[in-house]
Amino acid sequence: MTSVLQWQQDYQARVRARRSRLAGRVRYGLKPPRRDRTAIVTDSSAAIPSSVLEHPLAAGLRQIPMPVMVGEQIYTEGSEELHQELPFALAANLPVRTSRPSPGRFEETYRELEAAGYARIVSVHISGGLSGTVEAAKMAATRVSIPVEVVDSRSAGMALGFMVMEAAVRAGFGLPVEGIVEYLQGAGEQSLVMFTVPNLEQLRRGGRISALKGLIGSMFQVKPVLALRDGTICLVERTRSLDAAVDRIAAAAQAKAEAEPCGIAVHGYGNRPAAEALAARLQPFSQTPIPVVDFPAVLAAHLGLGGLGVIATPLLEGDDAADVGGSGAGGAGAVDASAEGASVATREDTPKEPSVPAQATDPAEPSTDEA
Repeated sequence: MTSVLQWQQDYQARVRARRSRLAGRVRYGLKPPRRDRTAIVTDSSAAIPSSVLEHPLAAGLRQIPMPVMVGEQIYTEGSEELHQELPFALAANLPVRTSRPSPGRFEETYRELEAAGYARIVSVHISGGLSGTVEAAKMAATRVSIPVEVVDSRSAGMALGFMVMEAAVRAGFGLPVEGIVEYLQGAGEQSLVMFTVPNLEQLRRGGRISALKGLIGSMFQVKPVLALRDGTICLVERTRSLDAAVDRIAAAAQAKAEAEPCGIAVHGYGNRPAAEALAARLQPFSQTPIPVVDFPAVLAAHLGLGGLGVIATPLLEGDDAADVGGSGAGGAGAVDASAEGASVATREDTPKEPSVPAQATDPAEPSTDEA
C-alpha cells in the first residue's frame, strides 16, 4: 500500500523535474527577490498533511484551522483534543457543529505574512456553497494593506489540497499571480469529488441536504453515492449496500483517470482498512501514488463515522512553460522552489496520541452558516 511518505517523495521528484524544464532562475535554483514573494493561504478543509505544512520550505503556505463544536465545547481543527473527542461524539450521536474561522483570524495571518516580507497573498478556501469561510477571508482582506486575492475553490478535501499545493509550487516558480488565480478558479470544476456515508443523518443535521432525502435514506437503508458539483453536495445514486456504493465511486474515479492523467487521493474516517483497500484498487489508474488521508474534522463532522471518498484531479504540470516569464508581475515564494525538495516533506505523519479533552482557548464564531 502506498504511504503518505511515498506520495510526498513522488511529488518532490515531480517538482524537481518541472523546475528543470523551465528557463531562468527557477531552472538554475536561484532564489527569487525576497520582497517579491507570493504567499498562499487556505483552511483546514484542504486536508494537507501536517508534514507538508511543517516543512521549512513551505514557509509561505498557511492552513487556517476551522473550529468544530462538540456539544458546547469548541475545538480547533488539528488539536489532539478534537482528534480524540470527535469519533466518540459521532458514535454517541452527540451534537457536532462547525463554523468558519473568524475574519480576525484571517487578518492576523495576512498581517503576519506581510510582516514576513511577502508582497501579495492568494487566499483559497472551501466552497462557498458549504461554508462562509470565503466571506470571512474577503472581510479580512479589506482590513490589510497587502494585496489579497480571495478565491472560492468550489471544492473541499484533498481536491482543495491538491489545488493549494499546485498554487504554492507555481508561486515558488515565480509564475504570475494572475495565472495562479486563474488556475484556482477553474481547477475545482475539473476535479472529481465523490463519497459515500453510512447514512444521511449527519448531513441532514448539518443542513447539507434536505430532510426528505435524509428520511428516504433512513427508511430504505440505502447507501448514498454523493458528489461535490458546482460547489455543493448532490445525490448521484442510491445503492443497496456499501460495496455497491464503493464500486460506483471506484468506477467514476477510474473513468476520470482513463480520460486524462490524474492524481488520486482517498479519504476515510474511522474505517482505515476500507480506505486503504479502495486506494489499492485505484492505484493502477493513478499517475501518482495514492495517499490515504482522513477526512478533516470539519468535513467528518458532517459525514459521520465510516465516510469514504475519492478525489481525482487532473495533472496540469505542462502549464508552467506557458506561464513562466512573469515573475515580476506575480512574485514567488509560497514554496521556495529553488531549494532541493521544493514543497514537500520526506517523512510520514506520525499517529496522534490520545490526550485529555480541554477547553479550546481560540474563540470560534458559531454560525448557522457552518463549514
